[in-house]
Amino acid sequence: MKIFAVGNSFYGDDGIGAAVLDRIRQDEVFPGAELVDVHTDALALLDHLAVGEKNVVVDAAQMGLESGSVVGFRPDEVRLKIKSDHLSMHGFGLAEAFDLAARLDKMPADVLIVGVEPERVEINQGLSDVVKEAVPRVISIIQAEVRSDG
Repeated sequence: MKIFAVGNSFYGDDGIGAAVLDRIRQDEVFPGAELVDVHTDALALLDHLAVGEKNVVVDAAQMGLESGSVVGFRPDEVRLKIKSDHLSMHGFGLAEAFDLAARLDKMPADVLIVGVEPERVEINQGLSDVVKEAVPRVISIIQAEVRSDG
């Protein structure tokens, strides 16, 4: 299994992915999982997605929900769930990265995106309290996904 963080830890709640990876490392929640921080480069996912394995992507996602809300969804739902793909300001967003991966036959069948609704996305700010509190819920969603595979 590979777990990816997408986002910028120096940009407030956009750092949720990195915070989740840090907690996974600290608590040794998923032994043997490869943890990859692609930062703001969603296109870098193409170099790391693993066909034949479970792939989990954690990112801040503006979904129009209450701040700190956590939602798991599949790549074909990205355009439906994310109201504003903040990664597009860096070039490629998740939807475009997954579309390209599919066209290049690099898209794994087993991908889960876990989105967290940000409260604030401001430079030189840490995670807001409500998003910090979401970290265990993100991990629980990943654990439930792993258990559902038997």
